[in-house]
Amino acid sequence: MAKIIAFFNHKGGVGKTTSSYNVAWGLCREGKRVLMIDADAQCNLTEIVVEDCYLYDDVVDLTSEPKYNSEFFYENNVYTYFVDYIQPTPNKIMPTIETFKKHGMDNLELLSGSIRFAELEKSVALSLANVPGLGHVPSSVYEALRKISEGFDYILVDLSPALSSINQLFLMLSDYFILPANPSIFSRQALTNMEDVFKFWNRELSGFDVFIKKLKPLPKMLGIICQNYRPYSRENEKNTKSAKRFEDMMTDLNNHASALAKSLSGFDMALTEKEFSYLFEASTPYRIASIPDFNQLVVISEKEKIPVVAIDSVILNKHKISTPQYQQKVSDFIGQYNLVVSGLIKLQ
Repeated sequence: MAKIIAFFNHKGGVGKTTSSYNVAWGLCREGKRVLMIDADAQCNLTEIVVEDCYLYDDVVDLTSEPKYNSEFFYENNVYTYFVDYIQPTPNKIMPTIETFKKHGMDNLELLSGSIRFAELEKSVALSLANVPGLGHVPSSVYEALRKISEGFDYILVDLSPALSSINQLFLMLSDYFILPANPSIFSRQALTNMEDVFKFWNRELSGFDVFIKKLKPLPKMLGIICQNYRPYSRENEKNTKSAKRFEDMMTDLNNHASALAKSLSGFDMALTEKEFSYLFEASTPYRIASIPDFNQLVVISEKEKIPVVAIDSVILNKHKISTPQYQQKVSDFIGQYNLVVSGLIKLQ
C-alpha cells in the first residue's frame, strides 16, 4: 500500500513545492513509483513539473507528446478527481482520471492542480462542522486517495500555505507529514502555532468514521526540512558573528520543532526521537535536511522543468555555469535530499 506523505506549513515561501518535487525525483531514482498531488489551488507544482507546450496552447514544441494539452489538464486534475467524492451526484459513476507522466522519469506521475480546487473548501468545511448530509466527506476522500494510489509506492501531497479545511482533511488523511521551514522568526512562530492547530484538527476529525473505525492511524510528523540554509558564504566567514547568529537561529528552530514533536507524540502524531534517528540516522532530531540557497539553480530548474537534483553537467553547460562551484552546489543538494529519501524508504 502506498505511503501518503503531505508537505505542509501554513507559512508561505518555505519550500513545500520544491521539496515535494526534489524528494519525489529522488525516490524515483531509487526505483520507487511516485505520484505527486498538487493540492494547492495556486498550482505551483504543476507549473514547475509540466512543460509549457502542454499547459499553454500558444507554446509549440514539435517533439511534445500529442495527448498532453490544455484540454487534458482541464479534464484531469485534482478538482475533477475529488469533486465527485466531496459533492457526489446520485447514480453518477465515480470518475476515472489520467495523470501526467513526466518525460525522462517514467515512474513519476502528477495529478495536476486546478484553481477550481478552492471551490471545494466550503463543502469540506461544512462537513468537518458536522453539517447533516456531508458526513461522508472524510471517508470518501480517503477512499479516493487509496484508489488513486494503487500501483504507486509513495503519494506526495503538496498542500497550500493556509489553515484551511482542505489542508486539515488531506493532512489528517495522510500517513506522514513533513514541515518545510526556513531560518526565520516567522518559521519559529509557525512551528509554535501548529501545536494547537494539529490538536484542534485531530479533535475535530476524531468523530468521523475513518478514525472511529480505525480505517487508518493518525498521521505522524516526520520532521522539518530547512530551506535557505546558508550560515556563511565563504570559508573565511565560518567563525564570524553573523555565522554564529545564523546557527543560533537554527538551534532555536530545532528546539521548536522538537517541542512540537514531543507534544504531538503524546497522541501519536509524531515520530519519537528513537524512530527519527532510525529513519534519518545522519540527521539530528527533528531537522531531516538543511537545503542550501538555490541561487541561479532555481532559475535553471524552473526553465528546464526539472528539480535541482536532476541538473547535470550537460544542463549546467547549456546555461553557461558549468563551474566547480555550481557542480558542488548540485552535489550538496543531492546529498541533503538523499537524507530525506533514504529515510522515507525505511518507512514500514
